[in-house]
Amino acid sequence: MNKYEDIAIDLKIRIEKGEFKKKNKLPTGNQLMQQYHVSKNTINNAINLLISEGLIFAIHGSGFHIRYPNKGTIRLNNTIGFSNEHPGEKLDRKILDFQLMECDENLAKNLECEIGTYVYYIKRLMYIDNHPFAVEYTYYNKDYIPYLNEDIARASIFKYIINDLKISIGFSEKYISAYPLSNIDRDLLLLEPGAFGLIIEDNTFTSTGHKFNYSKIWYNYKYANFFNNDKATRKKTKS
Repeated sequence: MNKYEDIAIDLKIRIEKGEFKKKNKLPTGNQLMQQYHVSKNTINNAINLLISEGLIFAIHGSGFHIRYPNKGTIRLNNTIGFSNEHPGEKLDRKILDFQLMECDENLAKNLECEIGTYVYYIKRLMYIDNHPFAVEYTYYNKDYIPYLNEDIARASIFKYIINDLKISIGFSEKYISAYPLSNIDRDLLLLEPGAFGLIIEDNTFTSTGHKFNYSKIWYNYKYANFFNNDKATRKKTKS
């Protein structure tokens, strides 16, 4: 993980803890450079990452102001993983299934790989502040993620991919829908009969454009919110 990404994550934790709530904005760029002992370019990259995720916004002449999203917010323009997305919150993961398997035709289509390719399949129940938050069905192409185990899956798979495997994550594609939950997933999320789940199908790619992960995540509608940061654009008009 790059230094600016570490700083962005640390700033998220500080925001979550309410360190900046009095002024509701970040320290100046020069102050952040002194606090983290890094260059202006590194701070600018960290700030731009927080802006792209919708956590802060710039007001000309006034600095970088903070948005405080609700707990359980899923940022749709994020590719940083569960733990980095929810800094400062109590997170837990329960492994429900873990196996190395071969792709059938349908899975090979979703992962854009050959039939018979080996993938790690993991089913996890995710908790935030002891509440069952999501059931995740996820597949990692072994050609790109050569090794996983249950201990890694109980912690942060994305941190392992970035920090240990040194893989640079490029982008993700997210498709949102809603369907009735299966009885098994409904019971895991402690929801009522007939409850619907908010679903994100997530395709994640390396910076070189290879799809290494396909996930289908069923979120508990009682706790999950979705957030996207859109920037307004101004068109120039001819006088």
